[in-house]
Amino acid sequence: MLEFIRLQLKLKWGFNRNNNKASAIMTAVAALIAVAIALALVWALSYVLRTSIAVTAKRLSILYLTIIMLGLTVAATGMQVKRLYKPGDLLISARFPISPFKMFLSNLILNYIDLCIYSAVILLPVMLVFGFAMHCISFAYVMGIILGILLMPLIPFALSIYIAIPTVYITSLLEKHGIARLVIFILVLVGLFVLYDYILTVLAQFFIHRNWEVGTLEIWNNLLAGLDAYYNPAYYLSNIMFFDRFWFGFGVLFGGGVALIAGGVALARVVCENFRIKALDSGITHGSRHTEIDDYGSVRAIFRYGFKEILRTKTYSYFYLGVAISTPVMVFFCNRLVTMVGEAQVGTGINFGASMLVIAVFMAMICSFTGTILSVEGKNFYITKLIPVPYRKQLLIKGVLNIGVSAVALIISVVVLGFLHFLNVAEMATLIATQLVLSVGLVFNGINLNLANPNLKPKANGEAEEINITYMLLIGLAIAAILGAISIIFPKTFENGATAAYLVSVGIAAVYTAINVLVFWFTVDKKYRKIEG
Repeated sequence: MLEFIRLQLKLKWGFNRNNNKASAIMTAVAALIAVAIALALVWALSYVLRTSIAVTAKRLSILYLTIIMLGLTVAATGMQVKRLYKPGDLLISARFPISPFKMFLSNLILNYIDLCIYSAVILLPVMLVFGFAMHCISFAYVMGIILGILLMPLIPFALSIYIAIPTVYITSLLEKHGIARLVIFILVLVGLFVLYDYILTVLAQFFIHRNWEVGTLEIWNNLLAGLDAYYNPAYYLSNIMFFDRFWFGFGVLFGGGVALIAGGVALARVVCENFRIKALDSGITHGSRHTEIDDYGSVRAIFRYGFKEILRTKTYSYFYLGVAISTPVMVFFCNRLVTMVGEAQVGTGINFGASMLVIAVFMAMICSFTGTILSVEGKNFYITKLIPVPYRKQLLIKGVLNIGVSAVALIISVVVLGFLHFLNVAEMATLIATQLVLSVGLVFNGINLNLANPNLKPKANGEAEEINITYMLLIGLAIAAILGAISIIFPKTFENGATAAYLVSVGIAAVYTAINVLVFWFTVDKKYRKIEG
């Protein structure tokens, strides 16, 4: 049992020399950027609330502790479902020289260890930044953070055991309904984005105008007062961390956590055993159905296959198609925020520039997934070399599919901005032309990049390799920043600057696209033949 736990920890957290170093470096850089943004948001929000509301550090800390607990509960629930009820290696692990109960207990221990690691990585920097923003850093405060790290996982782990049981039943029902899962993901994504946009808008209003919008102060006061209550586990954790009614907080949190875990383990053991038996008896298969041979032409067949591939691959269906579908909503909120900040810094009349920047960023996000247009084939790549369709034609069809997805998101987003009077007709036409040309360039850039760096190693569930997506995202964001800067600065700097901004933006997009299309056209066959898979 201990050897199994050690092996699993090594597989997840150990260093593997076979790992792609470039991928590891890019992942680390992306993680550091995300952490820096999150910590900056924590500091800014803490500073604003400290200077605007008569709130103690202890009460405000409950807000962050609650958010972290919710995040850890979601993460822990995913761990429970994946390890206890739907492990990918069930047929292999069933043959291990370890009893089912010990396997069950080992997985629970592994989940708790992972949760402790996440707790330390998240809670320590967040609470240190919070302490500096609230001017409450002291030896006692640091000791409180250490205690908080040790006790934080208790309640999320306990709750996740209970939440995982209905979750696994619901996910089983939705197993064959990918559209329903996608809709749920889009709703959650849009909801989180709207919440994030609200917080950024509050901060921007404060730092720009040094005041709050009407009703904002009351909302935050009510929120903090509502969280500072006995029903909230974070309330007891804050008592421990700030040594305020320490033993009361410790007793409730520790005692309640242990009691919930004990009851949950007893319940989960029965459910887990039933799930494993059913999965093993069925061979983890869902039967088969009779299909007829479809008489499709090569273009329609590859196009249809590419679209089904998007729906089947979780990374594509959620973070590619899901982001594309929700882009118009996110563009509106993001454009409104950028316009507000830009007008405070540059002046009025920057709607077009702000729209160019925001939409270019979302086009970069959508088109970045073309960096895996070959890699996503994985072990089935050899089929693309056997079918009687030229390599260039196969990739062109897949590229057109990606361009079509981005074009639909682009047109709807621009129409929404025009309908809400952010843009006039000329600006809408220019924006669509520029971004459509840019999306073509981004798609072919992604194809060229994947041709040069095809990673066809087996991947879990056919998921896409992330390194090429990261490269493409960085390239797209750089171009978006350039186009946004030109579209904002030119009209404010030069006479007839708006016309110049239109022409230069379209010109940059056209040159970038032409280069990538030419590189693709003259090198695709040679590069494709060299790929082995």
